[in-house]
Amino acid sequence: MKKSFALLSVVFMLFLLVLTGCGNGDEASSSEAAEKKEGEKTKETRTVEHLYGEAEVPAEPKKVILLSHVSWEGSLVSVGVKPYAVMAYDNEFPPHLTEELEGVTALPYADEINTEEIVKLDPDLLIISDRYKPLYDQLSETIPTVVVEVGGDWKEDHLKVAEAVGKLDEGKKVIEDLEKEAEEIGTRVREKMGDETFMAVAINKKDIRVYGRTNHATNSLLFDDLKLTPAENLPEDFGENISIEGLAKYNPDHILDVSYFNSGEFYDSVTQGQVWKSLNAVKNNNVHTLTTTWGYWDPIERQKGLKEIESLLLN
Repeated sequence: MKKSFALLSVVFMLFLLVLTGCGNGDEASSSEAAEKKEGEKTKETRTVEHLYGEAEVPAEPKKVILLSHVSWEGSLVSVGVKPYAVMAYDNEFPPHLTEELEGVTALPYADEINTEEIVKLDPDLLIISDRYKPLYDQLSETIPTVVVEVGGDWKEDHLKVAEAVGKLDEGKKVIEDLEKEAEEIGTRVREKMGDETFMAVAINKKDIRVYGRTNHATNSLLFDDLKLTPAENLPEDFGENISIEGLAKYNPDHILDVSYFNSGEFYDSVTQGQVWKSLNAVKNNNVHTLTTTWGYWDPIERQKGLKEIESLLLN
């Protein structure tokens, strides 16, 4: 009897071990299936048309590197995507994106990019401006790459960047919200300013950029979004670079100073010179110095610029 009981006990234990083994196998299989499913998900792609053709990009890219001399990273942030790496001038991000880009890898702000350094970062998506065609030629076969042309319409650039990361609808919503806000601010500004004329300038290290009426994000902010009255003789296109003496043909009621560096020998020579002091805007204390000065190519800077212009002109 005891022997039979002992034998039954052994059989029962073996049965339990078999069940346990099967359970562990099921768990392992479930785990493997989940990993496989996740792997398949990350391999899902979308086709994005861009300046140089088409690119098969990840459905949900995780490591996005953006290379451009204008702040398209603001477009990424505006649709809820934090880039992995972007270019930084003197290792500093654009002032209007300092907080938003905290922790992002800073790449040298340069005309030529070291391809090996990009490969080491192992991105799953590259978004680059048309300035970097050599980079596209070298890397597009191995790294999904979307090329965006720096053009006159910031909205087209913004939407292409948003599309590249699978956020086209969100990108459109950003524009809609911004247009509504710009219309409201523009109405308030025009009620006070009337037909007073405006001109935007950036005093560089050796010359002065006078912004025109079209084909630049700064121009569209002032004359399309806010619908301000442009000064006489402004270039019809994106603008022109002039000498100090060249300022004499412009005489706006208001000057918006979007210089990146508001100091230095040339800056001082302009703002302390007789030509500058002879302008109506200067004589009437209507020179408005902005801190948002990266060209207004992304929606975050545009929104901050709108609010800053409103504050300067209405307060």
